[in-house]
Amino acid sequence: MHVAVFGAGALGRVYGVRLALHGSVDVTFVVRKARVQSTEPIVIESVRRGAREAVDVPIRADVVPSDADAILLAVGTEDLDALTGPLSASDAPIVILTPMLPEGWARVRAAFGERAYAAMPGVVAYAREDGVVRYWRPPAPTKIDEPRAGSASAEAVRELAAALSRAGLGGRLTLGVHETNPATTVCFIPIGMALALAGSAERLRADDSLLALTAQACREGVRLSHRIGTPELWAPLAPAFAAPWALRLWLDALGRMSPEAVFYAEEHFGRKLAEQHRVMIREMIHLAIEKGLPHEAFDAIAARFSLPADALDGGPSSRG
Repeated sequence: MHVAVFGAGALGRVYGVRLALHGSVDVTFVVRKARVQSTEPIVIESVRRGAREAVDVPIRADVVPSDADAILLAVGTEDLDALTGPLSASDAPIVILTPMLPEGWARVRAAFGERAYAAMPGVVAYAREDGVVRYWRPPAPTKIDEPRAGSASAEAVRELAAALSRAGLGGRLTLGVHETNPATTVCFIPIGMALALAGSAERLRADDSLLALTAQACREGVRLSHRIGTPELWAPLAPAFAAPWALRLWLDALGRMSPEAVFYAEEHFGRKLAEQHRVMIREMIHLAIEKGLPHEAFDAIAARFSLPADALDGGPSSRG
């Protein structure tokens, strides 16, 4: 099997290296044109075990190879125009590791049809300044939408799930991932948004009004989640986790037990995803309006992200 990993960020590098070394598949990393000629190895390191692994001579390309059997998409889907060209050289199924709310999923399906499969990754990762990717492997598997019976891509998706399992990433085919993923995300993503707004875990702990707003937004998120899908069993606990006293307690405990995890949260949710937060909170507001649900906390978060009122009134749109 030949797997194209589209996007060589932290998540894409972990999936690509593990598949190449343990999944019994060939891997091509699809990167920006300026990176195609790079000869640098791709190195990953388990936070828990300390084990380091590398693909010493990775294969890089700026478009998906025509003979790829499956594509793992590990970049945001906001700018579909930028994705369509590099993905068009292949008709392989596209397994999308990044979260999408319903409007984003509808745009992806309109662009790629039944080739698109939603997934929930089973890896948490970040890249250090020296290029080494540090990662955690939670107990949850990598979940992929179950292919429709008779689908032309069903065999390739099943083979990819098996390769992910061999690679230690727990590939599992599950019905309705494209609904479970957004329903889970809207429950807890206000915590990530609060980190972005505060700028650090320490500042969030000290901001009473932002802590209270985060807990309220999580409550709104849980109400919304049940109207757009079926969240993971733990996701509706987000408001309890986000209660000001509880969130302070968790942040303090995490800072003592794993400063690296705090660094990851601040870097990933606080800085890397800042623009994605703006896109996501806008769509969460539109979904709440559409479903007739409260969204006062969503509105307040959007205002803190300096989203103008006319952007909220105009309906969701993709970033160009």
